[in-house]
Amino acid sequence: MRFVHLIKRIFLKLNENKIEKYKNLRIGQFCQYSLDNLDGIAPQLITIGDHCVIAPKAVILTHDACLVPTTGKYVFKEVIIGNKVFIGYGAVIMPGVIIGDNCVIGSNSVVTKNVPSDSVYAGVPAKFICKVKELENKKNSDLTEAIFDWKKEITTKEILLQQNKLGLHNEK
Repeated sequence: MRFVHLIKRIFLKLNENKIEKYKNLRIGQFCQYSLDNLDGIAPQLITIGDHCVIAPKAVILTHDACLVPTTGKYVFKEVIIGNKVFIGYGAVIMPGVIIGDNCVIGSNSVVTKNVPSDSVYAGVPAKFICKVKELENKKNSDLTEAIFDWKKEITTKEILLQQNKLGLHNEK
């Protein structure tokens, strides 16, 4: 029983520090993200608009530590993400970047410069690919209605329902 109590105290202390670290965030409504997507030193320098999706392993950085070994100093810059932005799996948004509204950032891209509204950017470094409307037109025949509501946290039950709808659990 003492061991369980000790584990609970350690867990509460760790969470207390994490909560303190992520106070005063500026994140809009109906966004899908995790704390792992946000800079680990100064996440308060990030502004995220409404209806954004930040995929797993993507990270929004507000600090650059490349000169710490030689100067002992960091660079800190604000990052602004507009409304209705999708940031793909493993993408990196560098300090100082502004991403406009209605944008798509491709998986594993490194965004080093501002992205204008209604744009699709991808690559290393990220470059303009096309307008979002063009991407929608290209992918229109592949689009399928999601079972889950992007405005709420997605549950395992909803993921399983989506998988069933796609026929991923059918016996062969």
